[in-house]
Amino acid sequence: MNEATKNTKKEVTTISAETFAEDAGAGLENVTPDDLIIPQLKIAQKTNKEVDENDGSFIPGLQVGDIMNNITGEYCRGDQGVTVVPLAYKRVYLEFVDRDAGGGFVAVHENPGILSETTRNNKGQDELQNGNYIQTTANHYVLLVQNGKTTPVMIAMASTQLKKSRRWLANMNSLRITRGNGESFTPASYSHLYHLTTVPEKNNKGTWYGWKIDERGKITDGALYSQAKALAVTVNSPEFGEQTKEDVPF
Repeated sequence: MNEATKNTKKEVTTISAETFAEDAGAGLENVTPDDLIIPQLKIAQKTNKEVDENDGSFIPGLQVGDIMNNITGEYCRGDQGVTVVPLAYKRVYLEFVDRDAGGGFVAVHENPGILSETTRNNKGQDELQNGNYIQTTANHYVLLVQNGKTTPVMIAMASTQLKKSRRWLANMNSLRITRGNGESFTPASYSHLYHLTTVPEKNNKGTWYGWKIDERGKITDGALYSQAKALAVTVNSPEFGEQTKEDVPF
């Protein structure tokens, strides 16, 4: 390096958090909830590309039955499980091209009337006249509480897991809290913590891993409750779009 180069070298200045705060949110003014992707918590199945060493989406160390984040690739063992706070619930009807015809997601239907346009085929699917099928899916939007941080995620339950969804909802609906005057009421879904693990399951179509859901009691952290409440409002807003495009086996 010659003397001229040394003299033209610019000094690097450090930007403080206060400077960043002055421009907080700039460039994101037009971003709506519909523009954002909420990560999905999925159970790794033997058919998933993330467990295939020959696929570009392979995640080293991931095992069948583990719980994974489909956006970040983070995962944990299924028997270890995750703790979540339920935020909101939406039932949707996903249209797919049959795998024998190439497979693939087509559309999200929110009106249950779409099922009246289907007939049950020999695979047990609700098939439309165009040959596509409808998969009834229960979307649970939750706040993942893990390693000292919280992350909004979605859990999609379909087929055999719909019974798990119904039991979970029934559990939430059966909870009661008593006021000082003795009056009892059903608290918000985000008032309690739940622990989710995975268990092996099977039927005449094959084997897979499903969800096991256990209640872990009321939230005692006021900040966590406030965060969950605010996120629940966002998820239930009309601007929030459905993002499920995942097929769930069996």
